[in-house]
Amino acid sequence: MARKTCMKKYPDHSPASDELRDAPLEFPVAPDFISRPPRIELQAMLKRIEENMPWRNSRPGEAERRLAEKIPVEFVL
Repeated sequence: MARKTCMKKYPDHSPASDELRDAPLEFPVAPDFISRPPRIELQAMLKRIEENMPWRNSRPGEAERRLAEKIPVEFVL
């Protein structure tokens, strides 16, 4: 049985979209806004890292990426 493939038809390009793309961003001003970092318990963060490390290390090219970011000089903190 032959299967018919349908391609989605998108509308033609609109010049109005160019105006939106080139418009400057305007962010709201909130002088009383106080930015605070999220509070995460240390043990919860360490547990999450422990769970994710095997997955991260198994990604293709991860060993090469980490080696490329390695600092070539030994130092003591």
